Amino acid sequence: MTPRRHPISDRLIEYAAGSLNPERRLVVGAHVRVCPACAGEIAIVEAVGGVLIDALPAVEMHEDALALALARIERPAPPRREPAPGIQGWIDAPAAAVESARRRRRWAAPGVWVAPVIGGPYGRRSYLLGIGPGISVPRHTHLGSELVCVLKGAFEDRGEIYGPGDFCESDEDVEHRPRVTHGGDCVCLVAVDASLVARDWLGRIFQPLVRI
Repeated sequence: MTPRRHPISDRLIEYAAGSLNPERRLVVGAHVRVCPACAGEIAIVEAVGGVLIDALPAVEMHEDALALALARIERPAPPRREPAPGIQGWIDAPAAAVESARRRRRWAAPGVWVAPVIGGPYGRRSYLLGIGPGISVPRHTHLGSELVCVLKGAFEDRGEIYGPGDFCESDEDVEHRPRVTHGGDCVCLVAVDASLVARDWLGRIFQPLVRI
């Protein structure tokens, strides 16, 4: 399984620089875990960043820098958490997503379930969305951006098929109605800046039930 649809280079640079918010980082990271091409691009960015840091002029250390470093060395390490075992049929998903699917999943409508993963400020959040075969998401657009990584199955959106590991990004310029293919259930890890904006009556009914 090799993903065919990837984040834009700017998103990978932000990931390598650590500048993505936690919700977005989780989704981009889910793709990078299973995409050798994007992992390689990030490695190049990190290497270039290291060279640039080495080229910076030296600065004087704070007078208590050594004491702070020694204090951190002596501090007991936090207890190690074993990664959550994967779920059959999923790609190698982040442990937070796997744990959320097992502990926080709730059915929102026939054939549709949702599980919150990370909640951020100002309406930002990430969640898992599971939809049965052949079911369409009501037509909608977005406030801000939506990042999606497919963990299982596939969906069709605007004539393109997104399968396991594929990445998709949409914003307020996109109005769409993704539909799960008939090959089986589809599970996606999603990060949004705000709630979806429904564009039809079905969406206005659907949204309060699913709360996305």
